[in-house]
Order: sequence, then C-alpha cells, then structure tokens
Amino acid sequence: MPAARKRRRPAARRPAAGPGWPVGAHTRTWLAFTLGRDRSRAFGKVPHVLLNWLVMPLLAGAWYLQWRQWQVLSSVTVTALLYTIGRAARVIPRQRRALSELYGRVMKPCGLPAPTVTRPVNEGQYIRVTRWRRSTVIAAARIMIAPSAPAAQARTRWQAEKAVEAAPIPSGTGWVFDWANPGSLACDLVNEGDPRLLRMQDERWINTVIGQLFPAPRGVDVDVSVAVGAWEDRDGREVPTELTVTLGAYDVSQRTFRENVERVIDAQIDRGHVWIYTWQPGELTIRAVPAGSPEAIRKQGTRFISDLITAQIPARQAGQLTVDITRWIDDPSHPKANTPREITIGLGTLDVAAPELRTRIERTLDTALSKTLPDRTWLPKWSFESFDNTNRLVLEAVPNADPRAVRKRETARLQAVVESKFPTKRGQDPVEVDIHTWSSHRGSKGSPVERPESFTVTFGAYDVTKPETRDAFEQHTDSLTDTNDWHYAWSEAEGRVTVSAVPRLPTQLAFPEPGSPEFEEFLALARRGTIRFGPVKGGGWLDWDLQQTPHALIGGKTGAGKSVALSLILFPALYDPTIYQLIVCDPKRTDFTWTPEFPAVIRFAATDEEIYEAIQAFAGEMDKRQSLLNKYGRRNLQLLRDAVARGEVVLRDDDTIPGRLILFFDEIADYLAKSANKEIEELKNDAKAMLEKVARLGRALETNIACAAQKPAGDILGMQLRSQLGRRLGVGPLDQYESQQILNSDHGTRFPAEGTPKGRSWGYDPKYGYQQAQIMFLPDDTTPLPWDPTVTIHGAKDLARAHLAELGYVQVLVPNKDGGQDPRWVRRDLVDEPPPTPDSTPAPSPRPADEPRQPDLSKTPAPKQPPATPSAPPAEPEQPRLPETPAPKPPPAAPAPQQPASDQPPAGNWMSGFDN
Repeated sequence: MPAARKRRRPAARRPAAGPGWPVGAHTRTWLAFTLGRDRSRAFGKVPHVLLNWLVMPLLAGAWYLQWRQWQVLSSVTVTALLYTIGRAARVIPRQRRALSELYGRVMKPCGLPAPTVTRPVNEGQYIRVTRWRRSTVIAAARIMIAPSAPAAQARTRWQAEKAVEAAPIPSGTGWVFDWANPGSLACDLVNEGDPRLLRMQDERWINTVIGQLFPAPRGVDVDVSVAVGAWEDRDGREVPTELTVTLGAYDVSQRTFRENVERVIDAQIDRGHVWIYTWQPGELTIRAVPAGSPEAIRKQGTRFISDLITAQIPARQAGQLTVDITRWIDDPSHPKANTPREITIGLGTLDVAAPELRTRIERTLDTALSKTLPDRTWLPKWSFESFDNTNRLVLEAVPNADPRAVRKRETARLQAVVESKFPTKRGQDPVEVDIHTWSSHRGSKGSPVERPESFTVTFGAYDVTKPETRDAFEQHTDSLTDTNDWHYAWSEAEGRVTVSAVPRLPTQLAFPEPGSPEFEEFLALARRGTIRFGPVKGGGWLDWDLQQTPHALIGGKTGAGKSVALSLILFPALYDPTIYQLIVCDPKRTDFTWTPEFPAVIRFAATDEEIYEAIQAFAGEMDKRQSLLNKYGRRNLQLLRDAVARGEVVLRDDDTIPGRLILFFDEIADYLAKSANKEIEELKNDAKAMLEKVARLGRALETNIACAAQKPAGDILGMQLRSQLGRRLGVGPLDQYESQQILNSDHGTRFPAEGTPKGRSWGYDPKYGYQQAQIMFLPDDTTPLPWDPTVTIHGAKDLARAHLAELGYVQVLVPNKDGGQDPRWVRRDLVDEPPPTPDSTPAPSPRPADEPRQPDLSKTPAPKQPPATPSAPPAEPEQPRLPETPAPKPPPAAPAPQQPASDQPPAGNWMSGFDN
C-alpha cells in the first residue's frame, strides 16, 4: 500500500530533503552550478565559477603541503563547501523559478507542451539557458518552436518575442532575438546601447508597419515576411538600407494600393534617406538612396507633382487618377536637371468629352504647375487609349520663350478676355476660342511674340443675331492689340464668328490720282450708283450704295473732316457730268459756293426762298419720273433702261430716261430750324414735307438726298425724314448727344477727344451695320498733303476742270445778280468762240516722275468732239432749268457693288500702300 501511494504522488512536486532524497542528482546539480553555471561576479569583479576553480587547487595544494595543519585546512575546506552549497541552495531555486516563469510565458506562442500533474515537463528540455545574469536572471537562451506554433510563421513571430519581453529584466537592458534557425528562437539580453538591440527595434518596427499594410485576407493563408538585407552606420547608429518583402500570393496589382504602401512606409520608416521601390510579382524590394541623389530627386518630384495634380481633380474622380513623369531632363549639366519634361496623367473613365471640362482641367493644372515650375510652359495633348478605355492627358514642358509656349499664353489670354465679356453660367454651353493661324514677330526687347492671325469664336448660349452682341464683341476684341485690325465674318445661324487679322486702318489716306486703278475703280463704282468714302477697319470699303440706301445723313464737328466726305459725294459728278447731276443747297454759303461752276450742278440755292424753289423743283422732277414709269409700266428707272435695251419698250413722244439726281444739302438743320418770319416758316414746313415725300419714293426714281448737319436734332429734321436717311456717317469724335443724333448709337463717342486722325468716321447702313472708316482726303484746291508737305495733292476743282476740258467743255464767265461775273463750264459746241481759260485757274504742282500721268491742268486742251450724250445747257445762268437728257445706252451689265462678304479683305486693297 505504501508503494502504491508513492506512485500516485505528483511527479511535478519535488521531494523534500530527507530519507530517499536523490543525493546524487543534487550533487551533480551542485557541481554543475558551482563549477560551470555560476557566472555571477564575486565582489563585483571575479565570476564565482572562476573563483571556485581557483580555490580548489589552492586547497588541494595546501592539504598536500600543510597536511599537519589539518584542523585549519578542514575548517577552510568545510567553509568553502558550505559557501558553495549554500549559494547553490539559494540561487538554483531562483533560476528554476525564472525558467518556469519564462516557460509559462512562451508556452502558448511557441507551441510547447503544457505541464500537468500527471505529466510534468522538463522546462530545460525546451528552453536551454546558456547564460545567466546576476545568477537569477536569464541572459541568453534558446527556445524551441513547435512546427504548428503561431510563432512558426513569420508574420506572428512577434507573439513569442512579446512573451519573452514580458518577463522582468533589469533596467537598461533589452532582449535581442535571432530567428536564424526556423525551429528555435535565440534570445539574448543586452544593454540598451547594444547595436543588436537597436537593429532589432528597427526590424520589429519595420515588420509592424509592413504587417499592417499587408493584412492576411480572411480565409487565405498569405505569409508576408520582411528581411533586412543591408545596414549602414549613420551618426553612430545602424539604419537599414535594403528591405525585401516577400509577398507570396498577395495581390498588389492595383496601382493605388502600391502608392499607398509606399507613402506609409516613407512616413513611418524614416531613417534620413529616400526609399526606392521595385515591385515584382510576389516580392517588393526597397532600397535606400541619399536624399540628394538623382533617384531621390525624381521620386520626390514625382510624388510632389502627383499630389499637386491630384489635389486639382474632384474627390469623386481622384480615385481614377494616375500621374507618371514619363520624361525627365537628363542632362546633368542642365540647370534644371532631373526635373519633369513630360507628365502623363491617366484620368480613367472620367468623361472629358466636354471642351469646358478639358479647359478647366488645363487651367487648373497650369496654375498649380506654374507656381512650382515657373520657368516652363506645359502644352496639353489629350488622347483616348482604347485598349484600357482610359483618357490620358500628356503635358509636355517647353521653355517659356518657345513659340508654342507663347502661343498657348496668347490663346489663354484671348480666351480669358472673351470669357470676361461673355461669361458662361452653370449649365450653359461655354464660349470657345479656336485659333487657326499665327504670325511670328519680335518684341521690343527681341523676345518672340506670337499673334493670332485668324481664330473662330463660338458663343454657346449667346444670341449673336442681336446687333448689340456683335458690337460688344467687336469693340472688346478691337481693344486687344494695336498692331493690327480685325475682320469679322459672322455666321449668325451657327452662333460663331471668324476673326482675321488685317492691316491697321491708316491714320490718313490721300484720294487716288487720276490714271491709277484705284481712281478708275472709284469712278466705276460711281457710275453704278455707289460712292466710296474710304477703307473700313477690318478690311473692305465704306461705300454708299445709292440704290440700296438712297438717302444719307452726314454729321460731325467743324474741322473733323465732314467737308471732305461731302466733297467725295460731289466729285464724281463734277469730274464727269454723265455720272449723275446735282442740286446743291448751301444755306450757310461757306463751303460749296464754288460748285455752280460745274455743269453737273444744275441748280444752286442759298437763300430760304431759293432752297424752297430747289426742293420744289427736285420734288417736281421726281413726279415726272414717276409719271414716266407709270406710262411704260416699270417699277424703277433701271428696269425701264433694261427694257429699252432689250427692245421690249420703245420710247415715244420724245421721252428720255433721266439719269440719277442728288439733292446735296449742307447744314440742313440750319435751314429747317424755326424762323421768326411766318412766311419763311411756312416755306420750310412745305419743304420738309416735300423732302419726306422724296425720301419715301426716291429709291426707284433715282432721286437721292445727301444732307449734312452738325446736330441733326429730331425735332428739327422730323422723325420721319430722319428715319429715311438710312446711310449715316459721323465724322470725328462726337459727344453722346451728337452721336445719338447722327448715328442713333454711341459709336461716335468711341474716338478719343484728342489724337483722333482727321477723317476718322463711323458709318452705318441697315445692311452692314456700324463700320469704322478713314475718309479719303480730297481737298477742294490743290495743296500739299497735311501729313507730308513734300507731296502735293490735286484738289477736286482742278481735277474736275482738267477733265472737263478734255471732254470738250470750256469755261465762260456769266453775270451774277450782284453785278459781277461767275465762271461756268459749257460745251464748246454751244459757244461761238471759246474764251481762254481764266488766269484764276490754278496750275498744279508737278508730280514726281514715277507717279501716273496726270492731265495737264495749266491749260485748256484743244476742243474735242463732244460726247454722245450732251447735257442741255441751262436757260439762265442764274437759275438753270432741270435738263432732259436723251435716253443713254444701257450701262454695262455689272451687278450693283456689294460690300465684301468673305472672310478676307477684298482684292486690290490699296490702303496698305500708305503708311499708318
């Protein structure tokens, strides 16, 4: 029975000292501890094990030499034995308790067997302590790891390390772990300054960070391990310089995931250098490079540009964004080496078909990049990659002085200018600018200048059929540059305009000399019923088509050039009486009293009564013409001429088809102003009524009105008459009130009060709207050019006199009602002996030899045979009657002149031959 009870005693409980105690085992434990394991230092200097080995030979020698002193030696020997036995009895239990405590901590993570009452565990079999510290603290040990233990996997080794570190250790120390052998964990307790401890702390932090970045998916066995491949001493501390992360089957194909991993590692594992990442299937290699190296600069630049661009894209779209710097400035000698040359931005499936979205993205990126890299301009290029259904934007960097960069800035400036005038509201189609051609120039400092030659503006939601919209755009665009003017070709149905650069409108322009193509064109237009005033800003000509807009109102301040514009109306008839005839009314008797000299002026009136009679005769002539049309059943005189030419109509009763007749009325507002004389006031009212009637019916009857006034107020002219004066011409700067009176708009106020060239005008007709023009300079008398006194220009009088002499006219003197004599030009065949040309006729100054041949104005040429269509002489010089000319031959079948409707100025534009 006693034996049976002894077998049931728990094996884990150690027997107490007494009978049956295994003395041999304790003796071996004592000897192993005393002579091998007791490495704690005695007196703080000498290890106990060394001291014990020294004492044993000393005692042996003393017994051999001094055996007679056995009493003393016995005492010393017994004392030494007792000291070692006592020390072993005190230290060995503590070591066993420390080993048991460590075993209990690492048992679970290391997969060690748990001790039970029936199955005790020998801790030393699984934890081999190789060194103790202070006799009772484990300083070095190797712990066995079961194959199925959690610590057997790299990602969970930290559990075993944490268990070891949980054991109490002296302050200022720490554990260093070595997993070189997969089946065991070597632990070593070292001081805090030990390099191995610092390494281990770095490795553990690296494993922690990377372990959090690569969590194991639920239900998937993915073992991610980290190995530090190289270390580098930096300021007395070793830092890792190469890491290898084994990813196994972990899926790292998503770019956004990889970028997030890199950013976290850069932020969490910062050791004073820059990490360069190399992703390969199943493995990530991370190596450190110096912060100032080209690789580091490029990586940081890529990261910075990516963050910069990502910040500009809406958050809901940023997840699709990828940024790559595909080209760098590689030349190390370049001052901007290792900076981006080309950036490729992947926008995923973001819909960038809308031009306004692309423009907004480009502007946002330009603003952001220009702050970082102000020395270059980024040229955008959009593309769509069908293989991955991705929209891409490639930004190419060029120097700011590159012509392409200059063009881009000019395009952005033009777009911004247009949008500032025509802003787009949310949800509306934007205003777009598309530049087609450019011209290259050099600036004042030699820098390249690129200017648009032609561009198209699409107005989106704006209605360009409104004249005010078109006018606002043209006025705004004209202010962009002072180097050229713009020609506008509007396509109202499509809501766009094509703008082309043309030479600037000249600040002065001389009337062409006879014999030049321009002079012949001027006369040809007049014969077809069109009077040319001068070139128009933007190309083309300011022409008054008498058939389309039969009546005109010309206004302007004194000295602005209004009289010159009126002279251009008079000149064709004065030069060739067969073109049209004139009735001249000059109530102020200042500027046009010389016109009765010429045969085309069939009546001249100055007083109130004379003007009334002239208007009455003018209205009577219109009635005669209307009767003629009614007689032959035609709507206008031109149709009647065509019918006669084709033989469809035969004139009878000595009927003739009259030519065009223009009532030329200077200062009409002065005449129609209220008078204190009631009889004169009645005459004026009757005259106004007759003028209104002629204005309504004169188009078909070729009876036109050309009147001038400084301030044609509506209450003086009458609204009905003013409304019929369709062709308007405002000469020179005008104030707001004058501009409204003359042009029915504020265009006349757009000239500066000072510095406006003389003759600069605004013209208007219902077909072409408002046009800015420069009136050709045609003085009354021959004079030097005001802007170039070395050149003489022939006056209208001298040109007309010379040509009349060539046509067979002679100048005669007729008595006037003041008792004097006035010159008149009459047909030579109507006088018996043509008198010599009066000495008062001025002779023109000679022209340079290279100019076209001019008629000799100094003498009257020999009489010539009169032209086929003579003009009937006036019955009385003082008050000539209206002539009836025989039916002329039909004019050439040339179409009525039209304003140029193409995008470019008309051919033969000779204004470019004059300096601005």
